Amino acid sequence: MNKIIGTTLALAIALSLTACTDDKDTSVVAPPVVVVPPVVVVPPVVVPSEIVFLGSAIKGTLANALVELFKSSDLETVIATTQTDAEGDYTLTLTDDTGTAITGAFVVRVSADEDTTMICDAIACGDLARGAVVPASELVGLELSTISFSDGSGTISAEVNALTTLATDTILGAIAINTDLDLSDPATFTELQEDSSRVIGATLGVDLSETNIFNVSIVDASNSSNVATSDAIAATLTLINASLSGLDTATGETLAAAFKKYVTAVAVVTVAIAQDPEAALDAATVAAMEVINAVQAAISQNVADLSADIGMDTGVPIAVEVLPAEIDPEDIADVIVEDDLTGGTGGTGGTGGTGGTGGGGTGG
Repeated sequence: MNKIIGTTLALAIALSLTACTDDKDTSVVAPPVVVVPPVVVVPPVVVPSEIVFLGSAIKGTLANALVELFKSSDLETVIATTQTDAEGDYTLTLTDDTGTAITGAFVVRVSADEDTTMICDAIACGDLARGAVVPASELVGLELSTISFSDGSGTISAEVNALTTLATDTILGAIAINTDLDLSDPATFTELQEDSSRVIGATLGVDLSETNIFNVSIVDASNSSNVATSDAIAATLTLINASLSGLDTATGETLAAAFKKYVTAVAVVTVAIAQDPEAALDAATVAAMEVINAVQAAISQNVADLSADIGMDTGVPIAVEVLPAEIDPEDIADVIVEDDLTGGTGGTGGTGGTGGTGGGGTGG
């Protein structure tokens, strides 16, 4: 009996120990906590796009003039600005922070203000001799412009002078007449530059059928050595540009006002003829032709005189085109129709004459 009790007791103790051992071995151990860092999304690096416009403002060298940049579709909103230096040069940078390519047509406008001076490069500028400094009081309100195209890369040469101003106004006038003209297309843009050059050539009596005014190197003619001696077109356009510094002014009228009057007259005539080459000139257009021809007589004489003076200064004859003293509006109409400036289909028809300056026309 004692043996049985002892065996039973031993078995109970063994089972008890086994139970304790099993409880310890089967206890649940929590897994370690793994901390997963948050995913950080790094945005791509945006490199701003940039276009640099550079050039010179030459109506005589314009120093310390305001330079403004516009989209050709919005001539009210300035998108970049700078100032010309003492040599009339400027550099203007346009940036797009989104990195989008900067493309299309842009207008650069140079304006004279109270700090602006100009070198007289005509035979004379009022009472001032060639090479003298024309003060701001004569220049405030003077505006020059040019129009350039950006394909989204590189540096754009945008020279500004009287001829680019006239041609730019012609392009903008053509677009106003025909809103389907697409300046965002580089081929159309170049064609309009070339067409406007021929039109302005017709208003000045010089054949620019092979010339893009915007590509011609027009320099300050106050320094005789600057003027081209072998390129007759470049020399002629340089001297025309110079001649417009010496416009006759009415009593109390500034050079800036006289220049603006001429530029406006050219725009009135070219737009009127482009709208309807067959129509006779109305009274406003006749008056504008009278302004053009009064200036043309002075330009013709000034170019001849300047070329002679420069030839004496340098000892090298200057080859220039002989300019007529009067412009026939028929010649302007012929070029506008031939080039189909606004995409119209009209014929020359006749413009009704100038309405009163007399003298013969120049041949187309």
